[in-house]
Amino acid sequence: MSDSAPSVAALYAAEQERLRRRLIGRGLNAQQAADAVQELFLRLLRTPRTEIRDASAYLSRAADTIAIDHWRHEQRKSRLFEAEPPDALTVADPAPSVEARLVERDKVRDLEQALSALPPRCREVLLLHKFEELSYAEIALRLGISRNTVMVHLANAMNLLRRHMREKNRPGAN
Repeated sequence: MSDSAPSVAALYAAEQERLRRRLIGRGLNAQQAADAVQELFLRLLRTPRTEIRDASAYLSRAADTIAIDHWRHEQRKSRLFEAEPPDALTVADPAPSVEARLVERDKVRDLEQALSALPPRCREVLLLHKFEELSYAEIALRLGISRNTVMVHLANAMNLLRRHMREKNRPGAN
């Protein structure tokens, strides 16, 4: 700002209303805009005169910056204090629901029934393979039967289980 530039008081008188309207137009309310205009002129007074060529342009740009800062602050505040819908505040219980536990219990009961309905040797081969995780060769050695016979017993057990579960889940069954 050169020495021939108008005094800060004269500049304030000439520019304060235009700046206030500019700030209101950018989202500040009347009180915030009035406070911001005061802040603008304090910034102007703190800035070395050699850094300002056009005081009016400087004030306009500074007003835009204040409006942007205000908008950002409001955005952060609204996100911070935004009311959460009631269901968003509930923490899901990791335990299964009562209904899920009952359904699971029924499935286990159905599987136990299906297993008990298998022929004894098929059941034994299936349990050794699926639950004790023995290979066909290990099962054959333990039971004194051939590896191919183990495969036949396992295939028969799986087919019988599938059939039992299909019948159990058929509409109208139970």
